[in-house]
Amino acid sequence: MRSKTETIIGALRVLVQDIQSGDGVANAAIAEAADRMEELCSELSFYRKLNKNFVEAGRICAQIYIARNISLSEKDVLSALTEIDKLYRDEFYN
Repeated sequence: MRSKTETIIGALRVLVQDIQSGDGVANAAIAEAADRMEELCSELSFYRKLNKNFVEAGRICAQIYIARNISLSEKDVLSALTEIDKLYRDEFYN
């Protein structure tokens, strides 16, 4: 069974406090490992959200393509493009 990454990070942070190394090198290395794992988790989360939005944007673009081929109004196409814009603004800029 795999532990959650957050659990491992927490355990590393506890180790930093518990380990008694004379020069502090072990503590610093463990603390840096926890920091890096936290950064990687954050980046992974961001890219998963971005990927999800790309898929959704692709779906909307497909609808626009189909709509353009069946003479959908310009208003409806602009509405779909606004939906794509909102998808990214809401997710990454707020």
